[in-house]
Amino acid sequence: MEGGLDRRSPTTGVLMAVDQSRDDRFRLVTLGPCGTCHERATRAYLEFQGVADFELEFIEDFFDGLERIRGDRRAFLVQCSAHPLVHKVTERYWGEVFVVDTFIYPTKPLAVLSRREIEQPRTLGLVPATAGYIDEGDWDEIFDVASKPIVARELLEGRYEAGLTHLEHAQRHPEQLRVEREIGEIDTTWVVYGTQKRFAGQVIGIASPDLFTRPGEGESS
Repeated sequence: MEGGLDRRSPTTGVLMAVDQSRDDRFRLVTLGPCGTCHERATRAYLEFQGVADFELEFIEDFFDGLERIRGDRRAFLVQCSAHPLVHKVTERYWGEVFVVDTFIYPTKPLAVLSRREIEQPRTLGLVPATAGYIDEGDWDEIFDVASKPIVARELLEGRYEAGLTHLEHAQRHPEQLRVEREIGEIDTTWVVYGTQKRFAGQVIGIASPDLFTRPGEGESS
């Protein structure tokens, strides 16, 4: 992890990537553990921005993430816009932590997986932000889980009979898991929070004139 040391957060027990010898790196905080869509999107964003020297810190609770970046000009929090607490995270420290950027990047390929020994799965583990991909009435019991890697781990442990997680887990454990429904990659948006207010009265974004070209315009006759 970017040359850092792996250790557990004293408050969440979640793995963090840290380098105790450096205090001038940019610090990115996002949903863990390793293997989340948040981690992948954050790494892609940093590569896009040309940032190679950074620390990546994982949390399970975005309010904990806010506490970790408050007052730190080199720290940022990355959250998927589909997360149900986006509005509360945006509002919690409205005078100290600001939305400073957004970007588009897909999730990892998603799927509903089930344990092979269960013929008709009736219990499901999922991250609340992914509930829109299923019909909740199809399930007898739904377990809310912090992240998709945890869904996969607990599915394999037998906590529930099916889980909405990454397709890759069926590929890693073909003898234990089967694919009930393949969803695939979903293009989504990500919110970047920082402690230095960026908006100054003008729209911040990438000009995209192709979005507003009528069909046939610009084509040669």
